[in-house]
Amino acid sequence: MGDLMEMNPPEQDQRYAVYSVRNTAEDGLIYTRSFIVIKNGYGVIVRFTRLQEYAGVYVNGTYRPLTSNPEAKLYFICGMLNYCLVDHGARFGIRHVFSITREMLAEYFDHYAMEQLPDGPHHSRQSVERCISTVTAFMAKLSSKYGGFMKVRKADLYTERTVVSRKGKMVKRPIPAFQTTGIEDHDGTFRDIPTKAVEILLPMAFRYAKDIAFGLCLQAFAGLRAGEVCNVRQETSPLGPGIRFVEVDGNVREVSIDLRRELALRSDGAEVGEIKKERVQRVYPAFREAFCRAYELHKEYLRGVEFEKEYAPMFVNSRGKAMSYESYRKKFKSLVNDHLRPALLASEDPELRIYGQLLCENSLGTHCLRHWFTVQLVLRGEDIGSIQSFRGDRNPETAFLYLQNKGDLNRELKESNEKLVQLLMEIGGEADV
Repeated sequence: MGDLMEMNPPEQDQRYAVYSVRNTAEDGLIYTRSFIVIKNGYGVIVRFTRLQEYAGVYVNGTYRPLTSNPEAKLYFICGMLNYCLVDHGARFGIRHVFSITREMLAEYFDHYAMEQLPDGPHHSRQSVERCISTVTAFMAKLSSKYGGFMKVRKADLYTERTVVSRKGKMVKRPIPAFQTTGIEDHDGTFRDIPTKAVEILLPMAFRYAKDIAFGLCLQAFAGLRAGEVCNVRQETSPLGPGIRFVEVDGNVREVSIDLRRELALRSDGAEVGEIKKERVQRVYPAFREAFCRAYELHKEYLRGVEFEKEYAPMFVNSRGKAMSYESYRKKFKSLVNDHLRPALLASEDPELRIYGQLLCENSLGTHCLRHWFTVQLVLRGEDIGSIQSFRGDRNPETAFLYLQNKGDLNRELKESNEKLVQLLMEIGGEADV
């Protein structure tokens, strides 16, 4: 698992890397298997390891979902292994993972936190915390398995602290016994968007970007990530309805989107996007009416396009196949640059003109609508659990950060649903958007 050479010719220069294999089950379910391997300088795999088994995915359970995969964690682990065993193994005087000490881990965490990325910024605070948590858990699991051979023990890696649980109770939990210092940069992604701009953007999308307009509504009204949007299926999909409506006395009482499984949605097997957390996602009740109107507009659009009937994706590219995340992102960028920004700069509203100027200096990403959605939840008084549920987050950390910053949001809470419904009803006429 260790024992790597130092400065060698490419065929002998070996480094840890992540190798992933994408598979499709008989029923169309997509799942990935990832491994920690050793590659030479030419990128050729020279050895498979079993280190991924200690990444901590369902290790204590008797049941493991087919789609579970620790790929994201493995990159953190490989980074640590390469730093300690390959890049600095000679200085540390070690050649095996068993010889890694707590001090070496602390040095690596400091390096990771201060490391400048190729495009300029440093790793975010959230990324640094995930790195420390993942690597610490990895070493702890190795120690539990090979305790007598390891230089580091679980007691060296964790300290017990009192924290507040999701239910608001004070409980004691083991926390990684490391603290590092990093540099917080602007991450380059501009995500803030005022409600006034959303009320312009969504109707504008149905006029100039009909193929992705409903996707923007899925993000703004149900909090979906862009990759998850591309995984949504039509109601009539042979793979199962991707969206469901509950009606009582002719009124829609609930709308839910099926994100329980990442399925193959294209005949060429190409990936369309990632479902970060598999779930059934509800549309937020305050936006239900606007969502339903947007869906009607999208169904009208779908009647005029060709798509692969055996998959019936909700979003289709020019070749009739399910749209990929990258295409969705590019179309959103064009919508902002070609239509939204010029409209804002020409607006008589000073606030919108200023925001238009900000868009000249910052690139607005698709995440802005999920961010706007979350701000609306906070300002409507939702608690941590509700925000986590409506956002489809694995843990409550993001919700907690939004609630912490509620006083700094400086947003005017507006009853956006009624205004958005009115604007969407005008699509097809000569609405001034």
